[in-house]
Amino acid sequence: MKNFLLFMLLTVTYIYANSIDKADSFYANAEYKKAFKEYEITCKKANSEGCYKVGFMYENKQSVKQDFKKAFLFYEKACNLGNKRACYKVGVCYDKGGILKLKTDYKKAQEYYTKSCKKGFGLSCYNLGSIYQYYLNPKKNKQKSIDMFKKACNNGFLLGCYKVGNILNKNKDIKNAVKWYKKGCDNNDSESCFRLVDIYIKDIAQMNPNNFKQLFNKYKSGCEREDTIMCYKLAIFYATGRGTRQNYIKAKQVYERGCNLGDNASCIEYLMLNDMGF
Repeated sequence: MKNFLLFMLLTVTYIYANSIDKADSFYANAEYKKAFKEYEITCKKANSEGCYKVGFMYENKQSVKQDFKKAFLFYEKACNLGNKRACYKVGVCYDKGGILKLKTDYKKAQEYYTKSCKKGFGLSCYNLGSIYQYYLNPKKNKQKSIDMFKKACNNGFLLGCYKVGNILNKNKDIKNAVKWYKKGCDNNDSESCFRLVDIYIKDIAQMNPNNFKQLFNKYKSGCEREDTIMCYKLAIFYATGRGTRQNYIKAKQVYERGCNLGDNASCIEYLMLNDMGF
């Protein structure tokens, strides 16, 4: 009996997966009428992705007349079936009005963003952080807001990294601000890179000149161990003549080394020096 039930479960799973694959294939080839029909079939069988795609096609007028109300209803259904993108879509409708221009309801938005965020959708985590920061008892939910921005960052929505860095930087927690800016920068978020650069340059500008030679040797040693932050600061010393003779060519070489080690802040500085003709 157990084997029979397992067989039936696997069969149903295969059929649903096969239907979604078929619908996705039609959609990829811009055969929207066929895709819509297949997505409808899977949605009727309680497939969350099928319901989400039906809602998406109603929202974006793909093979069907644009109907925001129907789109919203299918997003709701898909969310209730566990689709994280659908939960995000419903959350936006309660947060910012969205496709239906609903009356703002931050409690409802919070509910749907939370469902989506728990499933790893970074943008929902970010929007949830913004709701806590600005609308739902900001003073009480200050830490919740930061936690959601961190979660957004960790789930790949890089504006979350930048946001956490800004909050910590504003609170004079520079060490941890650098950590989050660097995380965003290392994943190609240029805004995080620029803030990181600002901190490094400001940090060096405030140093005691008597320590420059000692720090130069420290950064050089660290860079040789492939510490990208040390490479970046070493390059600044070469570029500004701190602790050594000013040498833009050498600075460019060190920035290139940091860039090759995966440090995007170094990549930006390397390209700037390259554009200047060094």
